[in-house]
Amino acid sequence: MTVYSRALFPWEVPWPEPTLQSCPLGPSWHWHRALEEGSIHRDPLQEAVLPLLDRVAEGVRRPVHRTLWRGVEVWRGVDGDLPDVRGVYLHGDVGRGKSLLMQWLFDSVPIAEKRRVHFHPFMEELHHRLHHAKPPGGVDLVLHVASQLSGEARLLCFDEFYITTIADGVLLGRLLSALHHCGVTLCATSNWAPDHLFQDGFNRASVLPFIDRLKSRIHVCELGTGVDWRRRVSGAHNAATLGAEELFVHLTGQHAAPTTVELRHVRVAAQGSENGVYWFGFDALCNTALGRAEYMNLCARAKTVIISGLPELSPDDADAAMRFVVLVDLLYEHRIPLRVRGNVSLDEACTDGPAAFAWRRSVSRVHELSRLGEV
Repeated sequence: MTVYSRALFPWEVPWPEPTLQSCPLGPSWHWHRALEEGSIHRDPLQEAVLPLLDRVAEGVRRPVHRTLWRGVEVWRGVDGDLPDVRGVYLHGDVGRGKSLLMQWLFDSVPIAEKRRVHFHPFMEELHHRLHHAKPPGGVDLVLHVASQLSGEARLLCFDEFYITTIADGVLLGRLLSALHHCGVTLCATSNWAPDHLFQDGFNRASVLPFIDRLKSRIHVCELGTGVDWRRRVSGAHNAATLGAEELFVHLTGQHAAPTTVELRHVRVAAQGSENGVYWFGFDALCNTALGRAEYMNLCARAKTVIISGLPELSPDDADAAMRFVVLVDLLYEHRIPLRVRGNVSLDEACTDGPAAFAWRRSVSRVHELSRLGEV
């Protein structure tokens, strides 16, 4: 079975991970050390959430053992009780340091059974597990899979949590309950407050039980609006003014030739493909029936992605805009340089409609990805 994970971002690992001997080094310790070393700037909203993150880390560090419950293995405390540690859901505007705080929480728990994963590949993995699982007779399928997940991670951290389909929302409601009974502490970062998840989705009422369960079992913390630290990072781009075709030549030393790229089982027209540099038109990548699986396949092969022909998107173009959002999330997850060209700027391309908020978050990420690589 494919295991989805990622390497840590360079700015997330300035120090070695804490060991059992060095504990407790909570998120507050990491934050203050980064502040002293000048790698971050003081942010009052970040500072205010540190005591809660410290308490979550301390709770997960308490001793537990595996035992049987309703036919599956679960985590229980040394006294036999459920290690009911409430996780944390960090939400706020783009570039507010949510991922950095999450990483420090993750680093502060020196156990082997922990995992941090981007939400998109996790959902692909979850569907794969459910499809192939063979629970014993009388054992609920979702509980069986939750037990498997809990054996690998009793601290499970999600990056960029949000719901795009009603099916995911209903499934997550069952999974959240099952993971809770298995003794797993869930943490997540998101640009959406829980009450705004799937806000404009069809038949959203089916997702509300999950949202209520999330709020009752996880501390919800808002980082609010403030400085977008991604845009504060300066950097010169010596090829920032190049058009897509010139940029392709600059990166590969070859002139682009139209070709077809097979992403999973879908053939996608490309303007050029050479030595891991892929150049696509916006319509080819975002106005066709592609999804997480195809974009993950691209990320597994690409060293740099160029997208040209960015149009101005109306509210009716929300599907294309959201595909772009998913693609950017996965490129960001894999730290793959991205260059976007068009007749309209990223900031002005999608300013209205159901995808506008998600688009603004992606623009912040594109700014960071545009600083990666050789240009």
